[in-house]
Amino acid sequence: MQEITGERLIGRRTFLQLGAAAGMTAFILGSTGCSPMAVTAPEKSSSFTPGTYTAQARGKQSLVTVEVTVGEDAIEAVEVTNHCESERIANTAIAAIATDIVELQSLAVDTVSGATLTSMAILSAVKDCIGQADGDVAALENAASREKKDVTETIETEVAIIGAGAAGLTSAIALSEQGTDVVVMEKCGFIGGSMLVSGGRLQYPEAPLEFRQETTEPMRRLFAEVMERARALGVKEERVTFVEDQYEKWYAEGNTKTFDSDEYYAVLGAVGFGNPLAAETTTDAVAARSTCEWVTAHGVELEKPLLGIMGFSWPRSTHPVGKPAGEGYVDALEDYIEKSTFPALEILFSTSAQELIMENGKVVGVKGLCDDGTAYEVRASKGVILATGGYTDSPKWLARLQPQYGFDAEESVHSVAPAGHTGDGLDMAEQVGASVSSLGEVMLNPYAHPDYHIVGHIIGDTGNPLVINKEGKRFMNETAKRTDLALAVMEQTDQLCYIIACDQNSNIMPNGRNFDGEPAEALFENGLAYRADTLDELATQIDVPADALKKTIEEYNAACVAGKPDEFGRTYFEETAPIVDGPFYASPGTWAVLITVDGLTVDEGFKVLDDGGQPIPGLFAVGEVCGQPCLQILGYGDAVVAGVLG
Repeated sequence: MQEITGERLIGRRTFLQLGAAAGMTAFILGSTGCSPMAVTAPEKSSSFTPGTYTAQARGKQSLVTVEVTVGEDAIEAVEVTNHCESERIANTAIAAIATDIVELQSLAVDTVSGATLTSMAILSAVKDCIGQADGDVAALENAASREKKDVTETIETEVAIIGAGAAGLTSAIALSEQGTDVVVMEKCGFIGGSMLVSGGRLQYPEAPLEFRQETTEPMRRLFAEVMERARALGVKEERVTFVEDQYEKWYAEGNTKTFDSDEYYAVLGAVGFGNPLAAETTTDAVAARSTCEWVTAHGVELEKPLLGIMGFSWPRSTHPVGKPAGEGYVDALEDYIEKSTFPALEILFSTSAQELIMENGKVVGVKGLCDDGTAYEVRASKGVILATGGYTDSPKWLARLQPQYGFDAEESVHSVAPAGHTGDGLDMAEQVGASVSSLGEVMLNPYAHPDYHIVGHIIGDTGNPLVINKEGKRFMNETAKRTDLALAVMEQTDQLCYIIACDQNSNIMPNGRNFDGEPAEALFENGLAYRADTLDELATQIDVPADALKKTIEEYNAACVAGKPDEFGRTYFEETAPIVDGPFYASPGTWAVLITVDGLTVDEGFKVLDDGGQPIPGLFAVGEVCGQPCLQILGYGDAVVAGVLG
């Protein structure tokens, strides 16, 4: 291998500026990885019947529609005309693959790291079009391809971060704001990680009044129920009484908006997870609130009013305005990086971390391999931060850390996370002596789409829903915690359920998007959700007995107004919960792995600990890899800085 040491090829902000100028940021950031590869000159591989042809293939989240225009002896254009894939992920694959096919006159093109299913869908549809045009698909599959590099580049920096998801990206920003030189190694061709396909929801404790809903009678009943359950769980009486006093004082002072406090947040968490000790600390509440304040300060506009969501019925949930899932965070943070003046923040895209560099008992860097063949050795004088996400796509780690679910180490499972959450950080850390611990639970999602395993297809209230099985009947308390809901779905025919909604409790916003930011019409057009004017029509669309569906809704509506526990023990029904006037909606769902909540053991400064409880010098971990799900890490930005910089 040729050894190259010296200046970096290109900085992070330069990437962004080039992308904006070219109008194809996703391609520049994602298709070529770290730098352009050599191109073998294309040769005539086929002849065609000239014209424009259309085909579809299944991607990660939807059918992907592709148009291919060919002349007599060349592919002239490849265009994706319709899809419901995650925009950032899909755009990376679309630009890269379309460009490569036309430029190389070949179907022997690489898929984009992190967008494999979307990439394969595009390629499959293009092959279909080529067949329609009487082209030789086999010849094109064996035509020219890009040549891989055979070089090594050494980069010197202060901090190396592995992973550009929520935890890695925000840690990089927090460190850069302190004047620290940072290099991020990202295995996918884009930033964002699981944040791109998550619901993007944040819990906002003690939110400003402008975010809060008006208090309703069901909310008052729910508060009383939570207090009762807290006492039954064994939460200390003085904590319960303290929260009750806060509640009474809030309304005695004339407030009409929903009550909230850090202490109530803690009690709710204790009740939800069945752990009375969780009520004793407000650390998570403070972190959650500081997360919301941090993202707002960095350009994210948060949705109002706060809503209840699956597993968190109390209205405290928000997400970026006008953007699908978590894409709003990524857009804002990318824009913030582009406009900032802090030291160089470089991201090595499409580069998989291979191993940590250990010298004299200290982690001093990381080795990585880019899709273009470039081998990187990043030397980090102040340490390496693992931000590799969880292990939702690793049968090996699921079987090892979650044996109670019967996962097979050799068989993949449904996961709503993007590709790439394969436990890489756990593997690398364990190789240098890190302790890997299990908390005995993984977060499951009960409403992943049964075909695409996404969560952004739902047209309905997930905090206060009606859920039925294939027989058209209810089967659970829909306001229970997520994992319990998922376990209940597992017991149903085909492990399938439907969220049923009507116009008054759909989550379609005035802008025509659902609460996750997805265009509602696109979901209906692509068969991801269903809409009908009558319940009979809806029953036909989702193939459930109409009589059973209507009887279930009648009984459910009666439970909504009864004000007492129904047959499933559910007591919380908001005023909009009844299913009344059409149009009526149905969103199909099945269980899937959502988030892993265990992994590496870290101290308060995010230093990774060994089996003896001692920090491994130079090694840190943030986010899901150490059991801190998703965006929660944002609330600990100062702690990350303090831990790494000392």
